[in-house]
Amino acid sequence: MKTWGIILAILGGLNLIRALLTFAHDVNGAGALFCGIAFIVLGIYLIHRAGQKDEEKKDTWSEQ
Repeated sequence: MKTWGIILAILGGLNLIRALLTFAHDVNGAGALFCGIAFIVLGIYLIHRAGQKDEEKKDTWSEQ
């Protein structure tokens, strides 16, 4: 899950760069902008959730 989060965050960053470049050439890049933001948010969530699962796994083993 952490790997997919990193991949999505990188793809989101690339989409944001593409959107900024299309806006610089007076072309509508709103789809790329929103897609980039969505990928970054989803990637950060997956990275955060993977960290939470690791903490839960450590907690359950330390209790036993």
